[in-house]
Amino acid sequence: MTSALIDLKTVARDDRGLRIALAGELDFYTAGQVGPRLRELAGSGHRNIVLDLCGLAFCDSAGIDLLTRLDRHCRVAGTRLLLCDVPPLVVKSMRVLSADHGLKFVVS
Repeated sequence: MTSALIDLKTVARDDRGLRIALAGELDFYTAGQVGPRLRELAGSGHRNIVLDLCGLAFCDSAGIDLLTRLDRHCRVAGTRLLLCDVPPLVVKSMRVLSADHGLKFVVS
């Protein structure tokens, strides 16, 4: 049995919103681990959620699917999801899957 390698930390919480750092490997297994917590945070009433992805070492299609579903969940909750410091390979994968169209990318 292998352990999943994903870390989710709340970095900052202020009047502008919530900043969360996600590090490690975002894949089929770890998306199931962090998904419920991310959805909970999306519904916590913050105006913005900034998801810092600079610590991602790997992200497969399940991880990208989690991000697109989280974006929809945020919109329903009246929250804006912003992705920052997305690794170039993850951006490339998002483009291949056409998942980059609806997501908002920001520079930190």
